[in-house]
Amino acid sequence: MGHRPPAPKVRYIDQVIGEETHGIDFGYFGGAFRNQAADVVHILDLNPLLGESTKDSARVAEAKSFVETLQEQRTALVQTILDSTPADDAAQQILDEATETFIVLDNHTPTPDASRTVVVPHAHFRSRFFGYPRAHEVAGRLLCVARSELSRSAEGPLKVFSVTDTPGLSLRVVGDEDPALEQLIPRAVRRAGGSVSARTELLSDAELVREIDAAEYVILPQVTSLEDMTLLYLALSLDRPVMLPESELARELGAEVGPGWINCFDGPVTAEGIDQLVAQARALPRSVRPDLDARDPEVIARRYAEVYRAAAKSVTR
Repeated sequence: MGHRPPAPKVRYIDQVIGEETHGIDFGYFGGAFRNQAADVVHILDLNPLLGESTKDSARVAEAKSFVETLQEQRTALVQTILDSTPADDAAQQILDEATETFIVLDNHTPTPDASRTVVVPHAHFRSRFFGYPRAHEVAGRLLCVARSELSRSAEGPLKVFSVTDTPGLSLRVVGDEDPALEQLIPRAVRRAGGSVSARTELLSDAELVREIDAAEYVILPQVTSLEDMTLLYLALSLDRPVMLPESELARELGAEVGPGWINCFDGPVTAEGIDQLVAQARALPRSVRPDLDARDPEVIARRYAEVYRAAAKSVTR
């Protein structure tokens, strides 16, 4: 297949498949893996594979059956590890032992075996949105955005924004509906006197691009999931500076993309922190665009192709 299946939003598969498939035939399966000829199986989320059972015994049995099938078919297993928390799950450990290659998106995510680990950076999205309608930047607009669990990104800024001191600031909250914000959003709107607005609905890629375009800064109070990383690199791809928590990953990314594009909170989001970070970000010199050359999608897709070929070769040797 030449490209990913149609979807209303960017997904991890967009990292794997570029405009060229590099001679690899891709297929997709959900649930049990049976009687499917493949050289490599690449998994990101174990739950569809192991089922939704909460019983450890059922998950272990499914993991053992899956590994036996891979061995019978001489199929290599590749896993992408996103969570920095070590697995404490017997089914996960069975799959880890059978994994030929672990993929991580940065140098700071631990895996079960460093010798079987390859770093493949997250690609940028610049070429993906050519031709999309664009919006003009609104000076002073801070954007909190999430595809799901909007409260993770927006709760802190909504609680403190009304006591910020920087003139002309406004806060925009965008993402799927979240019951945790049902009362907080209208309360923040009342307190801030019109400088807080919200759009809680499922957004297409096109609308998400327009919302990010209209922001002066994108706030990501957490970068702990693939979704968070996708939004981070989407903002940078659209030439919008980002505010996020201090971390080794943030410091490395700031050095990579250039000064002024990554601006870090030192601790939880506070009104004083927002004021200080906006002042600091506005004072820093910034290049016309962040440097994302190392994250070219075609280069990243080739890296995945290399991982697959090496894993398949190792199993069939």
